[in-house]
Amino acid sequence: MNTGRFVGAALAVWIVRVLLNYLFYGVLKTDEFAAMSDAHPGIFREVIPAYIAADLLFAVVFVILFAKVASCLGGGVKGGVLLAILVAILSPLLGNIYIFYSFTIYPAGTMVTDSIFQLVSHAISGALAGAIYKS
Repeated sequence: MNTGRFVGAALAVWIVRVLLNYLFYGVLKTDEFAAMSDAHPGIFREVIPAYIAADLLFAVVFVILFAKVASCLGGGVKGGVLLAILVAILSPLLGNIYIFYSFTIYPAGTMVTDSIFQLVSHAISGALAGAIYKS
């Protein structure tokens, strides 16, 4: 594993994830989450440093996975996007299904838009990791 490319890819993925999550959850979905919070006070925790730390953890683990399996997936941007889509299906998309069927306050529209966002944001992260790491 090339340390310089690893660090560069992980930092880029981390920064882009933080920005995408802020724009989607912090800007675009604010009204929807405010309505849920008004109807169910105390339902959300807003711990921004924890969100940013979780994005950093994702970036590091994702780039490690990419460095190990990229060649099997076609390498470069293509390999990064494919790996990212597989990761998105295994984690946030399945997680959204569990949340939807577990909590009656989680609307289907929210699940769908969140799932689409997760697929797109993961694909962007994967493409970025593939472009920078170039295994």
